[in-house]
Amino acid sequence: MTATSITKALNHLRRVDPMMKALIKTHGDIPMKCLPNTFEMLARIIIGQQLSGKAADTIFARIRATADGRKLTAERLASCSDTQLQKAGASRPKIKALRSLTEHVQTRKLQVSRLAMLPDEAVFEKITQVKGMGPWSAQMYLMFVLARPDIFPDNDLGIRKAIVRHYGIELSSDSLEKITACWRPYRTIACLYLWRSLNNRS
Repeated sequence: MTATSITKALNHLRRVDPMMKALIKTHGDIPMKCLPNTFEMLARIIIGQQLSGKAADTIFARIRATADGRKLTAERLASCSDTQLQKAGASRPKIKALRSLTEHVQTRKLQVSRLAMLPDEAVFEKITQVKGMGPWSAQMYLMFVLARPDIFPDNDLGIRKAIVRHYGIELSSDSLEKITACWRPYRTIACLYLWRSLNNRS
């Protein structure tokens, strides 16, 4: 997303939702960082599942060091044994997911460089074909690597917690849709403010 499109998104969110208007006023501009579209980023998402950012960073750094300390590729990850990955801190389910990701990339079932050219639905389908990479993983990739503007990770615990806190609702598919429908086509940006509101709370 460009600076112009982000400004357009913020104006839209302020106009359609008083709570978003308040959050934007409180937290100011939040930069939309676009991470590299690489195998390494997909592997990082697997490692980060259900872990704090600090713990995930530590484990990923150990795995990278095990793979010669260079940028992680499918080939370098494939050269690491399960025992080495376990010693680095990866759980067995995460190792299985990393192996599945490696297999998909090496057999070209998943061509990472082409993901940016695909529509959201096709990216979602490609990523979730990897065992151990579900909807949340695909949504994180769409949001933070491909910078797609209208992604809503409906099962993200932080997002759900923030919506309950700020909107005072009982969570259900219908209530989430009622709250978030007006954010379209900028639900990604709205989610950044929900996450920030949790991070800044004392």
